[in-house]
Amino acid sequence: MNTNHVLIKIVLLVNVFFMSSFKANRAMNLSENNVSIEQKVDKSPVLGAWKFLMPEADLPYRNGRIFISKTNDVYEAVISLKTGTLNGQDVEVDNNRINFNINIEGIERTSFVLKVEGDKMVGEFYSNSSSSEVFAKRELPEE
Repeated sequence: MNTNHVLIKIVLLVNVFFMSSFKANRAMNLSENNVSIEQKVDKSPVLGAWKFLMPEADLPYRNGRIFISKTNDVYEAVISLKTGTLNGQDVEVDNNRINFNINIEGIERTSFVLKVEGDKMVGEFYSNSSSSEVFAKRELPEE
């Protein structure tokens, strides 16, 4: 056998070896990336859009929606009313419980203490002037 044929065979064997190693490493890296992406998905039961009713609240605040989200490991709560939106402050989430505060008309501090049970949320809100039970139902996307 001539020297060129031997060299070609060696080069082919080396390429096959390195290509299979490269493919195995690439598959392992892709698998690791998928795992870390899956780990970043938050499955907290409080997240989502909630339609709420507070029967004892003043009329403008009696019903609306609560939007709860998480960005960069920070939970956010926004209450949407017919008259506008109120941003939650000091939002704390512990498993299926969420507590947060809002300022009504810029001055009155109101606290929400809520617990999620499946697709329902129950709890209370408190302020210096009033309090009410809170009943909410998760808004599911239309199919």
